[in-house]
Amino acid sequence: MVNKSFIELMNKSKLFQDFSLEECEKIFNITQPAIKFFKKNENIISEGDKVDFIGIIHSGRVVNERLDYEGNLSLQQILIPPNIFGFDIAATPTQLSPINLKCLEDTQVLLFSYSKLINDDATAEDRIKLLNNLLTLFANENIRRLYKIEILTQKSLRKRIMLYLNRISQKEGSNSFRIPLDRSQLAQYLNVNRSALSAELSKMKKEGLIDFNKNQFSINKKL
Repeated sequence: MVNKSFIELMNKSKLFQDFSLEECEKIFNITQPAIKFFKKNENIISEGDKVDFIGIIHSGRVVNERLDYEGNLSLQQILIPPNIFGFDIAATPTQLSPINLKCLEDTQVLLFSYSKLINDDATAEDRIKLLNNLLTLFANENIRRLYKIEILTQKSLRKRIMLYLNRISQKEGSNSFRIPLDRSQLAQYLNVNRSALSAELSKMKKEGLIDFNKNQFSINKKL
């Protein structure tokens, strides 16, 4: 018998948006996704791996990160349930991963065969909805990368910080919000030294631009 939590996970994910629970269960039974467990600090995907699947995080937290040619770690995003991963790599001709996907804690995922999900005749009637949802995922991923490029092209550390905080503020619809990154992760995301980040955050707080307590932030003034 299918675990009900897997069907509910599919139903909550953006990949299966507008699918009913019954439709999700039908697709689960047809495609028979793999259910995988990964330990903390274990890679789900390593750079250079062939990725011929689309994954949904069932439990745990995962970091999307990349090492540059000098060995510097660049954090792309943190993924939590029911976030999707692998779709943008699986859709490429080579299906070779340019990134590492590492578990920040013990994690369980559902892995759907990309070709079976997209090409199987048994899912033909659902294919249009699936493809539309994938297009939305690609569009959102493209916008996320554009935001990251905009942040990293700022010469001032303060502007990088404010652009990031403003983006979270807009997403949450509030000047007070919680960010998903700790200080080390935020430094990696902004591609800066952690000590420099901490010093700049303290200056901005002292000047009344922002307020914060650990991961809880408030924007008091716009740059």
